[in-house]
Order: sequence, then structure tokens, then C-alpha cells
Amino acid sequence: MNKKTIITILLALVSMAGQARKTVVVWEETSMVFTTYRYFQIKKVELSKQQTKLFCTYLEGAKFRISKDCYLQSDGKKYPVVSADSIVLGEFQTLTGSDEPIFVLSFTPLPMKTKEFDFIEGMGDNDFKVFGVHDKNVPLSVTPIPEEFRADYAEEDQLPELRYSKERATIRFKTINLRKGMKQDIEVQYLDLKNPNLNTPTRATTKIISLNEAGEAEVSLPLGFPQDVYVKLSSGYWLSTGHLFLAPGKEVTVLIDMMRDDSERKGNKFVGFKGYMAKLDKEYLEVFKDSQKGNEYTFQKQVDIKDMPLLVNYLEGRKAHMEEWKKTAPFMEMTKDVLLQKINMPIFMSTPELDSLTKTEAFRDYLLRQHREPLQNSKRFLDDYFVYSSRYYAMDKEARGINADLARYCYYLPKVLDGQKVEKPLIEDANLSALYDEAVREYQKTVAAQKEGLPADVHYLDMTDIAPEDILPAILSKYKGKAVLIDVWATWCGPCRMGHKLMAPLKEELKGKDIEFVYITSPSSPYEDWKNMIGDIPGNHYYLTKGQYNHLLDLYHSNGIPTCAIYDSSGKQTYTEIGFPGVETIKEEIEKALNTK
Repeated sequence: MNKKTIITILLALVSMAGQARKTVVVWEETSMVFTTYRYFQIKKVELSKQQTKLFCTYLEGAKFRISKDCYLQSDGKKYPVVSADSIVLGEFQTLTGSDEPIFVLSFTPLPMKTKEFDFIEGMGDNDFKVFGVHDKNVPLSVTPIPEEFRADYAEEDQLPELRYSKERATIRFKTINLRKGMKQDIEVQYLDLKNPNLNTPTRATTKIISLNEAGEAEVSLPLGFPQDVYVKLSSGYWLSTGHLFLAPGKEVTVLIDMMRDDSERKGNKFVGFKGYMAKLDKEYLEVFKDSQKGNEYTFQKQVDIKDMPLLVNYLEGRKAHMEEWKKTAPFMEMTKDVLLQKINMPIFMSTPELDSLTKTEAFRDYLLRQHREPLQNSKRFLDDYFVYSSRYYAMDKEARGINADLARYCYYLPKVLDGQKVEKPLIEDANLSALYDEAVREYQKTVAAQKEGLPADVHYLDMTDIAPEDILPAILSKYKGKAVLIDVWATWCGPCRMGHKLMAPLKEELKGKDIEFVYITSPSSPYEDWKNMIGDIPGNHYYLTKGQYNHLLDLYHSNGIPTCAIYDSSGKQTYTEIGFPGVETIKEEIEKALNTK
């Protein structure tokens, strides 16, 4: 064989190898349009003529199982699993060894030109299902929005008046591209006038509704006033959100594209609107992002603000920027007005420095002088911005009108519902005044019923007339001459409940000694949960108002629970700890307190 022939053969082999390499298509990074379990992720895909490989992860240390019957689905065809590396199909197991351990699933080969596919473990509620897996660098095609949902023109030309109505508002949800196995809940958040308290765990009343098999859902809401209703879809890691501007007696239909890629906020599954304020709903998806372009007064600048002059300069600069933006922004005037009503309310202060500044009288006085629009303009939607700002605007005793009534209502009613003793504020609107009275009566009736039959060592909202700064001395005075262990906790706190179980043997050991165990919680603990739990926690139980509870945590310089404090028989504090310190440590500290003369 001559030299020329050898070179020809080598070149041919190289060419064949290159062709062979081209028969493997690799998606180095993937996107998933919808997943039923956030911790199961498909990180990489290899397509070849022999097999399709999925490189997957799951939460390290957590138990999981991949069914032997799992398959891929594309263009109506199924491609069953063939094998697995690093796991055993059909068996529960955990992954360890790295922050993101990888296992590989191999399937009968998908077509090499596949652009996207679904991973289906099964159709059971607990089975993994991942839809719209595709190459992160190759976006999926987008389904056109049906004309009836495009909201290209506005049926309303002005914002509604803040006027009370008992009529209910209706939201309907419809979907496109819903695939079998997609289960979707929708969170709908609105302000419940029976308890306008944004400091609850959910910040507002939340209704969770589910799509039916036809991909539709409907909810009816007692808004009372025109409101900004927040809606949210959660599909694994990703989140689609929207604002629906609704009024009593009005209806809106929202179109959800279940195959719109909202991973890493690239898109939004809320794609279309029809009905009341549809165009406003549509434009609001983009208006805030547009308003921040070129804005030197971004929220990140707040960290540099240390005093009132700098804060005022920041707020006025932001306001000026927004007024300039409004002149040329490509949105209808109503959309821009809604955004400015929100953004010009200087109430969301994210840094500790700003939070302390906004609690000063100087800031309140500045606000009531320079930012009176929320008290004066009744053409608006009630929203959390307005409710948060009520802590300032309710202080203006001279203000009149529905805005002032709402500010006082939203500020004072939650205090009453927290158990605090406050006089009814001036509310001139007859409907709002009647709502206030009804909410107070219902609360008082509920608390009275809840108190019935409680043991003598259980104190449920029976110290509400005591100021927060006096609550600790009032509690300790009940146990003069004894050592006291105070445990500040909540029903939803796992470490708190675990600590109670671990402490049970020690408490039994200390029976007969001069030590009292005092357990303190607040309205963040649901009453029924609290009542059911305390039966298994021997001791003295106190359910305080939020103000009293928070003051107690402040006294202990605590930023979390459980918080433990120990006092000797003279009432002197001898120990405090944030978090459960362990039974032996507590035992030692109790012994010290008992032995103090």
C-alpha cells in the first residue's frame, strides 16, 4: 500500500469520525416550561440515533423514585426508558456526594431534529412531569394570542371612583396549550375588608383555585371597592404574575398559555385579557419594567440614605424621573397614572436605615405636607401600597372624604382585630362605618367563644388592656418568689415544637421545684392550632397581641424564635438565648436561677 493510499484512507476515517460526531446533538443547558416538582431538573440532553440521554438532578439527601414506566413524549409519540446510571429505577433512594449530584436516564431515541419534549413518569398526582424541555439557546415558538384576548383598545377611559358596593367581582381563567398531566393552581390575592391587615403571613387574603380538566377556573370576590388583585402561577421554579384591576360587579377573563416559557422570568404565562380594564391589565405587565429604564433613583440607591435630607432628595428625584418618563412612555395615560400612584407613595423602604427613618415624626410630617395625593384623589384602585401608607395618612385628623375614611379604616381595624383597645376613628362614609362596626362585633363574638372553657393557666387575649412595654412585668408579677422560664414561640415554628418535646423529661424531673414554665405566642399562631398543641405542653400559656409579642422580642434583642429567657425568684433575668440551646444547657441555667439568693 503506497503512501498516497494510506493518506486517503486516513482522511476518510477522519471524515467518518466527524460525521459520527455530528450524529450526537447536545443541549448543554435546558429550559423547562412547566414542572410539577421543582427539585427534579433536567440539566442536559444528548440526542443520538442509538438513545436519548437525560442528565438529571434532585435535591441532595432527599428521597425520590423514578418509575420503570417513565417515558419521553414528543409529537404524540412515546419513547420509553431503557436504563439508568447512578440510580435504580423503581426504588426509593437519595443522591449524595456533591451540591448537585447527577444521574442519567436513557430512553429509546427521539428524532434527531426534536426541538422539545415532555418527560412523564406517570399520570398520578405524585409522579414527576416536566413539559416543554428544550435547548435553552433555542427558544420555543410562541402561539399567537387569539384576537378576543389581545386587548388592543381600552373600553374604559378613566379610573373608577372609590365607592363601596356589595356586588362581587368575577375572574375567569382560560388556557391554551394545556397538556394532559398539567395540574395548575392559581393564587388570587385581594384585600379582605373584614381584616385589612397586610402583616399576615400571606399579606392579603389568598384564594387558591385549580384549573379543571378543560383548563378553566372561576372565582368570585367580595372586593367592596375597586381593587388591584394580584394573581400568581407557580410551575416548579418559575413564576408568572399579573395584576387585575377589578371593581365590584365587573368581570374579566384571563388567558393563560401553559406552554409559554416563563423560566428565569423570560416570559409570562398570563398572555391575554378580556373584559373590564383588560388593556390596563395587559400594559401593567410591562409598564414597571419600562419605567425603570435609565432611572438613577433605583431601589439599590436606598442603601446610601442615612438621614431625612437624603431621603427627601431621593424621593423627590424619583418622583421627577417618573414625571419625565410619563411624557414619552408608550402606554395609555390610565396605565401610567396607576403606576405613578403606586411608585410615588414612598412607603416601601427595604433597608434598615430607611425603615427607621420612615417611622419618625419628621417623615410623617413630610409625607402629609408633600405627598397628599393618596388622600385627595379618589379615582384609583385600592391596593397594598394604599393600605401600607394608611399608617401615615390615618394620622391626618383634618382630612375628610372616602380616601381619609379608608386610611383610618385600614389602619385602626387591624389593631382592634389584634386585641388592642382603640377607640373607633372618624369614618364618615356610612357603608364603611357599618363594615367597621360589623367586623368588630364579629371579632368580639369569636374571641368570647374561644375563651370559653379554657383552663386557668391559659391566658387567651385577656391582657389586651396592658401596654406592650408593661406586658413582661405583668406576666412575671404572677409568679413572684419563683424562678421563671419564658419560651417565646409559634405553632408554625418547627424548632419550637421540637424543643417542647425534648424538654418534657426535664420538666417532669423538675416537678415540685420553684420553677414556672411560661409559653408566649401571638396571632401569627392560628387559634385552633395553638389550642390543640398546648394540651401537650404543660405550663402557663399566653396568647398576646402582636404589639405585645413584638415588644417582648425587642426586649430580648431577638430576630427569631424560639427565644428563651430565664428569671430567678427575685425577677432578675439570668439567661437568654435565641434558638433552642439544648436540654442540658437549659437545665444548668435553671439550676443557677433556682440557687440564686
